[in-house]
Amino acid sequence: MKAIRYDHFGSPEVLTCVELPVPELQAGEVLVRVHAVGVNFFEVLMRADRYAVTPLLPMLPGVEVAGVVEKVGEGVDGTRLGTRVAVPLFALGGGGGYAKYVAVDAGYAVPIPDRLPFPAQLPWWCRD
Repeated sequence: MKAIRYDHFGSPEVLTCVELPVPELQAGEVLVRVHAVGVNFFEVLMRADRYAVTPLLPMLPGVEVAGVVEKVGEGVDGTRLGTRVAVPLFALGGGGGYAKYVAVDAGYAVPIPDRLPFPAQLPWWCRD
């Protein structure tokens, strides 16, 4: 899968597209195909190494996403498949949302209504 990563600090040009394996699901997790991701000011500061905390590199940014549940792990109700969800990755203590897929604890994948649209165009890293 494609994801965005930075290996050193700087301007937006340090963001690079990399190939990573699709996350493996653990029991209690869901695999979400990302359709929208938040861009937070503190992440802009982190990328420039101007935030109060210096992140460890390499860094996979993106602390909040919305998407569709594509796969469920052991112990997760199969009716979750195809559910549109929002996920606060920051609440799980991490990021990595600038990616085609994220694996998260099913309890943090909050259903969102169908009437709430995803962007008309997928993020550039999701385009084939």
